[in-house]
Amino acid sequence: MFPAKKGIFYKVSESICSKLRYNNKLSNISSFPGCRCIPKRLQHTNVNKLLFRRGGLNGKVNTNEISNANCFSILGTDNNDTHFSLEKNYYLSNHRFDMQSYGSRIVGSCNGILCLQDHLELENVVLWNPVTDELKPLPPSSIVFPTKAPYKLVGSSAFGFDARSEDYKVVRFVENGFFNDDYRTTHHFELYSLKTDSWRPIVNPVSLRYPTRYPLHIYSVSLNGSCYWEAGNCILSFDFADEVFSYLPLPRFHDIETHKDVVCCLVAIDGSTLGLISYTFKVRTKIFDLLVWKSKEWRWRRVDIFELEDIRTPLGLWGGDKCFLVDENHELLLFDLKTRELKSLGIKDHLPWAMSVVPFVESTVSIKRQ
Repeated sequence: MFPAKKGIFYKVSESICSKLRYNNKLSNISSFPGCRCIPKRLQHTNVNKLLFRRGGLNGKVNTNEISNANCFSILGTDNNDTHFSLEKNYYLSNHRFDMQSYGSRIVGSCNGILCLQDHLELENVVLWNPVTDELKPLPPSSIVFPTKAPYKLVGSSAFGFDARSEDYKVVRFVENGFFNDDYRTTHHFELYSLKTDSWRPIVNPVSLRYPTRYPLHIYSVSLNGSCYWEAGNCILSFDFADEVFSYLPLPRFHDIETHKDVVCCLVAIDGSTLGLISYTFKVRTKIFDLLVWKSKEWRWRRVDIFELEDIRTPLGLWGGDKCFLVDENHELLLFDLKTRELKSLGIKDHLPWAMSVVPFVESTVSIKRQ
């Protein structure tokens, strides 16, 4: 058996939710990667902690910048999810690998294993269990690029668990360096398996219409064995077990004429339901719309709307009725959707990227090749 401990993992880095300035007729979405794909040996474990990466402890940047930037902390909560407290720190700086000291971001969290990606060198991806301190750099891309290609782009990634084969997988978007006749690049997807410790190309969703050079936003959300990206004109989904892509429609704003520069983040609600939070970016007082995806009805439904001042960005939902946010002073806040109470959690950071939060279960699951 694998001992597990309830928890939440929180990180200071680029916000886990997609930040997208949008001014077309459809809203945009991003992520709180609450990967709740639990293998049989952990399926009864409750998650009540947050994991976060500390960029500066309560706003004070340590002189040991490399060590400080790679510090991940655990926040625990009581049974009512009303009080959060800092429990312990984990340090990625114990390892030396090819990743920028400030650049790592959490791609996802599953069963105590984190997938981290270099924010600057996106091809650098590692799996890490903070409890056992096992770290595994992923091998190079399986996509062969011409030596004279003008550029090479490894972009959007997602991390999940295939319950059918009990395998941890990473899927990512890759772009070649040459343009075809109509000046569009050729796009690829590849899939990593921890069991085989290798990447392999997978079928590209050919029906996807790429509106820009970067068709998928860098951030994804994973839940129920699938991951989701904003893809310009839709939401792209990937099933880790069946290894197939599918699509969801984007929601429409209730008043498109007044919703310019809209920012949205795709979130996991109660670890099982896909949701999104949208708001207008360039205003001091923001109106936040919370919607959930109703798969049987094939539509988005609004479940809440709230107005707050001096908020920079939402980070995600907790327990279905609490929302983590960051204010303009980079302070972590918690908003209760039931009581409408907004309170500070006493955590602050002054590095140029925003805070990010993921649910986390402390466990001794191994990431050694099986």
